[in-house]
Amino acid sequence: MRVSSRAYLSELQSNLARAQQNLQTLSKQLSSGKRLTRPSDDPLAIGEIIYARADLARAVSRQRILERGTRLTGVADVALDNIASALRRANDVLLSSTQPGLTDAARAAYAEELRSLHARILDQANACAQGEYLFAGRNTRERPFTEAGGLVTYGGTSDGVELMVAPQRPMEVTLPGDMLFSFEDASGERAVADVDTDLFALLEKLATYVEDGDDNLIEERMPDLQTLYEHCVEQRGVLGARTVRIEQATEAAQDAELHASEVLAEVEDVDIAEAIIQMQSQEVAYQAALAVAAKMAQLPTLFELTW
Repeated sequence: MRVSSRAYLSELQSNLARAQQNLQTLSKQLSSGKRLTRPSDDPLAIGEIIYARADLARAVSRQRILERGTRLTGVADVALDNIASALRRANDVLLSSTQPGLTDAARAAYAEELRSLHARILDQANACAQGEYLFAGRNTRERPFTEAGGLVTYGGTSDGVELMVAPQRPMEVTLPGDMLFSFEDASGERAVADVDTDLFALLEKLATYVEDGDDNLIEERMPDLQTLYEHCVEQRGVLGARTVRIEQATEAAQDAELHASEVLAEVEDVDIAEAIIQMQSQEVAYQAALAVAAKMAQLPTLFELTW
């Protein structure tokens, strides 16, 4: 069976077009770094890419949420440390104020230091991180504690900020101020039921007792201060446990991000070394085809040979 010159040239033209298209495809892959530049390049791989990108987006989003939790718990832990330090100093001041033979000036100085510690604790109670108040419950944009006439009031909520540390797994990451400092909640209950007042009111009472030189009342209420101090320490431990949970969730989210990135790289990214080798091979094949086509164009046709 003889092949006509027209059919041969047509096949040669098709081969040249296909080789040129392969070169263009490889060139796009090398310039973009992606094996797939459009869905038609590999329809079966598109589904994997879509799922991997969705997993990657979820992992990155979860890390951003957890970063907020890390920020809130980190600053809150520093504030609780300062509060505990102030309460330990308040206990030392009270012990010193009950020494016999103190002058009115000395008692006044101790009372002033207690009020200074009161103010220091209040400042920490209103601590914030990037505009979010740490002990305001869910009203993180509003200052939780206000003082008027020596009376401190709480304006936040009784439930803390919740974040999704894992899919369908919310967790409180902040400590409501009414619970931390034993204010009455909506039902009239206090977090520390054994003490009939909040921490700020107790400190003010103790400062007044020191000023008046009433050692009996000081000794009577000092155990309440110790109880509230222990409560703050316990709550710091609760916050520490939540911090550990956030760190674990962050590690899990980072692992999920890495896995999704690896899947995308395996399916979507081009192997540079392999693509370069293929490109060089295609260039040689294309140049050879061009040389053959050029030589064929110089040969006489059967018509020109008068067949």
